[in-house]
Amino acid sequence: MKTPQYLLCLFSQAWLMQPAAAFEFSGPFPERDYPFPVKESRVEVQVDEATVVEWIDNEKVIFSALKPGEPRLQTRLYNADRQDHFAPGRVVVWNTRTDEIKDLGEGKLYCAYHGYVSYYWETPNRETGQAESWFRKGQYGQEALMPGYRPGDPPKQRDKFTCQLHDGDSRAVAPEYWTYQLRVQDGVLARTLKEKSNPEDNPVIWVRPDGSRQPLDMRWPEMQGAWWEDWAGVYVLRQLVNQSPQAVLPVLHPDGTVQRLSLPPDFSAVLSSRLAALTKIGIVLTNDFVWEGALFPNKATSGIYLARDGKVVRLAAWLVGNDRASFDNTHRGLAVSPDGCKIAFKHATGERLKARHTIKMIDLCQGA
Repeated sequence: MKTPQYLLCLFSQAWLMQPAAAFEFSGPFPERDYPFPVKESRVEVQVDEATVVEWIDNEKVIFSALKPGEPRLQTRLYNADRQDHFAPGRVVVWNTRTDEIKDLGEGKLYCAYHGYVSYYWETPNRETGQAESWFRKGQYGQEALMPGYRPGDPPKQRDKFTCQLHDGDSRAVAPEYWTYQLRVQDGVLARTLKEKSNPEDNPVIWVRPDGSRQPLDMRWPEMQGAWWEDWAGVYVLRQLVNQSPQAVLPVLHPDGTVQRLSLPPDFSAVLSSRLAALTKIGIVLTNDFVWEGALFPNKATSGIYLARDGKVVRLAAWLVGNDRASFDNTHRGLAVSPDGCKIAFKHATGERLKARHTIKMIDLCQGA
């Protein structure tokens, strides 16, 4: 007998209201440090910026890189000769299977998602001299040239996680709060009230696209920002995890469920994590204990780690990722492949401001 349509709707609504399944890892966990080879693109990237690196698919990595002759340090803090506009840089695609490098030309990567890429550059307007942005965007290999925002353009919502543009202004607003952008389809997270005291037991509030507000089961100090982990379908809500035997990493499911992933005491009792990401094999954490103004990493402990079920192994030493991501809610300089098996990351060996930074890759699913 055919199920009546109204029952199908009820079943659908009931399924949507079910709490999210607990996050689970899979696959064998390595039993020793440095269990996997580290592949290197050999393409140099800027030191003092939030380098964007993303996966196009499970083999190809796209990232912002330096053009030949461009300085490693470009912000005015380190380079007094820096111009009013940023150095153009270039966008590079690295096939991690064949090691082929493809130069897409001048620009900076904005985002990449499910084969869609978007990168941009600036040129001075001939009449005003003001910088204007231009984009190339579309499915990889079929990108089209488009102008960036111009005065008088209708409002758009730009989704930094999925690369999509949505018409109109968002209704997911909370002007009295400091907010963090989620996918456009999800809205924003409101963390703390502006210019007011914020008791530590105040909850984080999820503001949905329809304007509705949902208090979450978490206090605002637990959250630093929001980083979408596409293969897992959850948001990682902080990067900096302070040293503590009871340290946890909070993640948010699209239904509003907050899950707290425990970190192994062997790691968290002695180290802090500056970056965090989720892979199929476990939680990726980075540490770079430093001294003298964060210039000199501690080789004995700095690097990238993999953690799960109370176990932890070291994957690589030295500096990993973008050093301001945990504070500025910017790109981590570390990306997980669509299948959750591989990580691509910015890496350097030695003193932060003098070392050569490149993009590297580790396949965590090849077996320990």
